[in-house]
Amino acid sequence: MLTNMRRERKYGALYSLLFLLTFMYGCGSAMRYVNPEANFSYIKTVAVLPFNNMSGDQFAGEKIRSIVTIDLMSRKAFDVLEQGEVAKHLGVVLRSVGADTGNVVGLDKDTLKMIGEKLGAQAVIMGSVDEYPVTESGTVSISLRMLDTASGTLLWQSNATVHSKGFLKDLVGLGGTHKSDASKKVVKKVLNTLL
Repeated sequence: MLTNMRRERKYGALYSLLFLLTFMYGCGSAMRYVNPEANFSYIKTVAVLPFNNMSGDQFAGEKIRSIVTIDLMSRKAFDVLEQGEVAKHLGVVLRSVGADTGNVVGLDKDTLKMIGEKLGAQAVIMGSVDEYPVTESGTVSISLRMLDTASGTLLWQSNATVHSKGFLKDLVGLGGTHKSDASKKVVKKVLNTLL
């Protein structure tokens, strides 16, 4: 009887440790920078621009951009412009500065100001998908930044990583998170550093 109790305690401690490691491994981390001179009170409207995609999934940029847009809308901190509206006006501005459609261009202060005026946005959120799994498991890593459209000043920047499979899945084939859930978690983690 005493041996069974010791065995139960031993396995209970082991399961607790595995749960803790799974939680830590699956959560990832977020880093952030907030401009000490930033004043977010004047920002009423935000546009989420298309993201750079450095992953193996060709649609990862748009997938993450959609999640960011919806998450921002649900927080109700800013008016968030609809993606179709952003695309329409962004195309006009980029053509006016001589950029080819479909090419990623760096936004200088003047172009950023034109985008802000055309969209009626005081800030834009730009970003990149640094890692995104092609299969259901792997790492989702994103970087986002908010820029003031009038001055081009960086207001906020953050990045985070979430693993779409947990430690238990690696170890014994249990648990884990699909990449769609990991995508939502990583976006929430990054936006929590802003709002």
